[in-house]
Amino acid sequence: MRKLLHRGVAAGAIGMLTFALISPAEAKTCSERLSVCQKFCIRSEAGSLSCMAACRGYLQSCLETGCWESRYVEKECGFTRR
Repeated sequence: MRKLLHRGVAAGAIGMLTFALISPAEAKTCSERLSVCQKFCIRSEAGSLSCMAACRGYLQSCLETGCWESRYVEKECGFTRR
């Protein structure tokens, strides 16, 4: 029974990690990437105003260039500017 429980916990952890890694890559537009950034702020920094403001700054840059770059994400380009 314990083995089964440990496997379930491990599978859940792997699923969460996969979701965390895939979500930013799934964003196709600057607005979608903003949503990912804001969710990160909520999960990791309790929705701090400074984190949310940084996301809005990254959005403005993305809307101008089509690229998203932050202190947590290396530069990614090819986002639709909307």
